[in-house]
Order: sequence, then structure tokens, then C-alpha cells
Amino acid sequence: MMLRIIHGKLKSGTWGSYERAYKDVMRKSGKIPGLKGRWLAQATDDADAGYTISLWESEAEMRAYENGDILLKTILPELKSFFSGDYVTTRCEVRFAEEFE
Repeated sequence: MMLRIIHGKLKSGTWGSYERAYKDVMRKSGKIPGLKGRWLAQATDDADAGYTISLWESEAEMRAYENGDILLKTILPELKSFFSGDYVTTRCEVRFAEEFE
């Protein structure tokens, strides 16, 4: 499994609008092959910063998404105007997982 973690800084005061747009465009994007889960997290020490974390079945499916129309033509056009320019993507191979209820 793979994790894709994005840290981004938004334009000042736009988190609420960004979160609404994020939820809306994710609903519109439908089922994405290989995507097992997705989270949006706002930083507690900076209201204009946050993370998106996605869990992928395989690196190939994650890379296909990164280069595919859903991200490039549906998701990014709706969200990129919110970002201030500080935007970093990190890809990680999951080496251990433990779930609690």
C-alpha cells in the first residue's frame, strides 16, 4: 500500500471555501481505481495550512491517478486557485499498519 501526503498553504482566510470545494469535487470525482481512503486535515497551528492524505492499493494505481484526467482535468482546476504556492507532495510505502476501534 502507498500513502500520498500533500501539505499545502492556502490563501489567507480561504479554508472554509476550500473545504467546501474539496468535498464537492471529491464527490464529483466518483470511484477512483486503487483509492482505499482519503482524509483532509487542517493544521491546528495555522488555519491556512493543511494536509490531504490518501491511501492507495498500489504505486501503479496512485501514479495513474496523478497522471490521469480525474486529477488533472476535474480536481485540480477546482482547487488550485485556493493555494498560495506552498504545496508539497510526499509519497510513502506503508511498511506497517495497525487499526484500532
